[in-house]
Amino acid sequence: MTIFARMAAALDGLLEEMVTAGELPAGLARTAVTVEPPRDPSHGDMATNAAMVLAKPSGTNPRALAELIAARLRALPDVESVEIAGPGFINMRLVRAAWESELATVHAQGAQWWAMRSPACWASPAMR
Repeated sequence: MTIFARMAAALDGLLEEMVTAGELPAGLARTAVTVEPPRDPSHGDMATNAAMVLAKPSGTNPRALAELIAARLRALPDVESVEIAGPGFINMRLVRAAWESELATVHAQGAQWWAMRSPACWASPAMR
């Protein structure tokens, strides 16, 4: 599992916590929520569209929802900082140790790590 997949799973867990806390309605489709590199690398290591995707079906403002999500993301041990951009995109910077752990995993698995990725994944922005 890549660092992007791990962060997407962590985000999904946070969104589920928000459902349990009554901050998001139950049953929202989260399939369009992404965690990927931002278009502009100066914006951070990862970005998510979660607030933008979930705000309308939640009946809330994307920026307000982004604030709720960002507060939970800031509590994750691998997250160094979180910023909200524009109407509700969320940019994250990860702690150095998170990237070092990812590199150690790639090094330890070697060719096996690459073999687990399909050629279609190699073209994905998350794999660049």
